[in-house]
Amino acid sequence: MTGPDRDERTLAQLLKVARSKVDELQSHLANLDAAKNSAESSLDWLDQAVRAEELSKSREGGEGAELARFLVGAEEKRNALLSTRDTLAGEAEALREVLGAALIELHQLENLVEAGQRSARSRSGKRAAAEAAP
Repeated sequence: MTGPDRDERTLAQLLKVARSKVDELQSHLANLDAAKNSAESSLDWLDQAVRAEELSKSREGGEGAELARFLVGAEEKRNALLSTRDTLAGEAEALREVLGAALIELHQLENLVEAGQRSARSRSGKRAAAEAAP
């Protein structure tokens, strides 16, 4: 089979692949955003834990050395979470650019398929009119 039918099948297959690629990118982006949100939640939780520990030690009159060790560990954890969050944010931003390009490609393919369908309808209408003519 050659000609318009083959072209339409090829475009339909390309459109299917492009849609699959967009779906995959969107899923990956959602996972990155969820992981980034988790890191941000962990940062919030850590801040609350530090405040609670500081308040507890100030009320108890606890040892400063114990609180200092806790704060050093909390700062290390905060730095690790910030690094993770920033890495995930960067990856998500890069992926958004790739997704944008994939969406443009998908839109272009959809337009080609629609143009092909309009062309096929036009050819079919002309053929029917020619056959109906005396």
